[in-house]
Amino acid sequence: MMEKGRKRGRSGSSSTGDDGVNKPVSKKQQRRAAAASKTPYFTPKPATSIACIDVPLERLMPQKRIELIADLSESILEDPSTALSSSRTEVSSSTTGSKGRKETKNKDASTTDDDAIPEKQYHKTQSKMHKLLELASLSTNGHDAHAARLALLSLLAIFQDILPSDRIRLPTEAELNVRVSKDVKQTWDYERKLLQAYQRYLQLLEKTWEDGKFGHRGLMSGTDNQTGPPTTLAATSIIALSQLLQTSYQFNFRSNIIQIVVRQANNQSSDEVRLACCHALSVLFTKDVQGDASLEAVRRMAKMVKDRQHYQGGRGIHPDVLNTWLSLPLRVHEDEAMAAKIASQVKKKRAKKSQQDKDTADIENEMKEGEATVDKLELAKNQADTLHTIVLTYFRILKVQDGAADNHNDGGAMFDSKLLPCALRGLAKFSHLIHLDAVVDLLEVLKTLLEHGDQLSTDTCVHCILCAMKTLRGPGRDTIPVDVKQYLMPLYGLLPRVGLQANESSQTSSNEEGKIIEEVIQCLDHAFLQRRELSSTRLAGFVKRLTCSSLHCTPTSSVPLLACTRQIVSRYASSSSSKIGRMLENEEDIVAEGVFAPEAEDPEHSNSHSTSLWELSLLRYHIHPMVADHSFNMASGKLLKLPGEAPAKLCARMKRDAQEGHIDQKAQWKNHPLNTTAASRKKSRRRQNQVRFITPRKTASWHLFTNDLTA
Repeated sequence: MMEKGRKRGRSGSSSTGDDGVNKPVSKKQQRRAAAASKTPYFTPKPATSIACIDVPLERLMPQKRIELIADLSESILEDPSTALSSSRTEVSSSTTGSKGRKETKNKDASTTDDDAIPEKQYHKTQSKMHKLLELASLSTNGHDAHAARLALLSLLAIFQDILPSDRIRLPTEAELNVRVSKDVKQTWDYERKLLQAYQRYLQLLEKTWEDGKFGHRGLMSGTDNQTGPPTTLAATSIIALSQLLQTSYQFNFRSNIIQIVVRQANNQSSDEVRLACCHALSVLFTKDVQGDASLEAVRRMAKMVKDRQHYQGGRGIHPDVLNTWLSLPLRVHEDEAMAAKIASQVKKKRAKKSQQDKDTADIENEMKEGEATVDKLELAKNQADTLHTIVLTYFRILKVQDGAADNHNDGGAMFDSKLLPCALRGLAKFSHLIHLDAVVDLLEVLKTLLEHGDQLSTDTCVHCILCAMKTLRGPGRDTIPVDVKQYLMPLYGLLPRVGLQANESSQTSSNEEGKIIEEVIQCLDHAFLQRRELSSTRLAGFVKRLTCSSLHCTPTSSVPLLACTRQIVSRYASSSSSKIGRMLENEEDIVAEGVFAPEAEDPEHSNSHSTSLWELSLLRYHIHPMVADHSFNMASGKLLKLPGEAPAKLCARMKRDAQEGHIDQKAQWKNHPLNTTAASRKKSRRRQNQVRFITPRKTASWHLFTNDLTA
């Protein structure tokens, strides 16, 4: 029994006999025991990629790099303060055992065991943020562009999450010498490391863009080839900078980001980069509450326009750069701005009188930055400087165009700048904030440009008229000695060109055509709906010209023009002196007061009330149902169903339908004669069984008269 128990309880490595001596086991049993010791009872959780943080990135596989980026990003977001600082780990004795043995052999034999204890050795591990920044650089991650792009986007999401909303001010030397608590020291250390990591990230983005902004060919050949599109990694870096400008424009290093984004907003080789930077600037102008960041960006953009404004066919400014200024929420007039500047100067002089007041002012400024409060005086001053900068840029563009017009009078060539419509659009928006003397000069320049309207594009001419109309509707319109007829006559001559952009450019899209129609509708609204037109002859001339233009336009332009014409007719049709109602009658019934002159440049000399709107009878049978409906309703004298049939909404709807290739048709459902259901058969039976009573006509005694006539 004892032998059986011993046999059952023996281990897999050796067996014990009766005398207690271990007996060797066979090789087969040893292999079984080794396999059993290596095979675990459960599958352990796979180790994260952070364990290989000390491994050189060149030795990692691409999939391992991507997993490491994901794990590092998650770890940094969980604990940013720990991820920004490096750590020390004690080196295990197994790794230093061989070195310790060699050292002990060389020691003197007389030394004791206490003196031979080795010192503890530590290994410094770099921070997780530093490792992620290395993964984002091509020079340190083994030239893996895909991993670098993922790391840049991961860092963008991390900094957008952990960056504070206000600016960080590092402590001075005097503040560092003061004894503070442990929590304050930890906060200072965290802010310093955060600024260092953020600065290194911005430098990496700028370097990545500079290396790949001309593509792979420009990178290989140096700076000679400056025409290629940027690489994907370079485009990612500039898009990351534009995203940081939108979310962290109040944080440190704002000037560096604005400088790069403004310069690349005029990028001529990549539309994606240019649109991303322009969108970032528009968002900045909209979200900036205090106005200081917007002022800085506007000044850099104005300087760029000034440096590149004298060009013809060379590298210039793209119109999207100036269109971003339309997002500026300027509300301060120049007169109010002067008062705000004076008040701010007085406040600064009072603060400089004593050191105590100066210290108090600095503390108040820091408190305002922390509380995100808006200083009204500072906001008015920033908006005034912004308005002055953009108006000066707009007038500089107009001056260049005006000089080209004078050169054309002397026999030179007329130069139509692409920036002129942008400048006119901006002046039309901010003209109510400009000083009255500048308004008079602006109207004179617009009048000079419209005199050479045949040499300018349709878009430029429409913007000139719209800018003049909005300026005349602004403050001080009663004191401006300007006749509206100077701008209505060019508008009358411009209507036949609207919608026929194929004569000027064969590649005009429906989107551009829709924008021109929107601006024409705004001009007509300012001319006839927001003001009262006293000349019925001029009004009749515009109505006749609008219906004639609608006949030759595409449906995208014809429907909004007909809706605007119906709106004008419905307002002036009830007037006793209006002659529009006579134009809806037949020409044979009209008492002519002259001959219609369609080639007249002045609508008052066209004698339009002597003819009829015969174009409506043709438009009634148009292939597009909306054109046919509006022409029929206008001829019938029906009113527009506002706001659904407003010209602006119809213009946006037609532009969307043109882009999608959609034509709205009314479906007429008819039952098939063989498709007879039980309900239809039951209904037909009811009709058959129904008894109808016919009431005879009351002929009175007409039959007697007929008999007399036959007799």
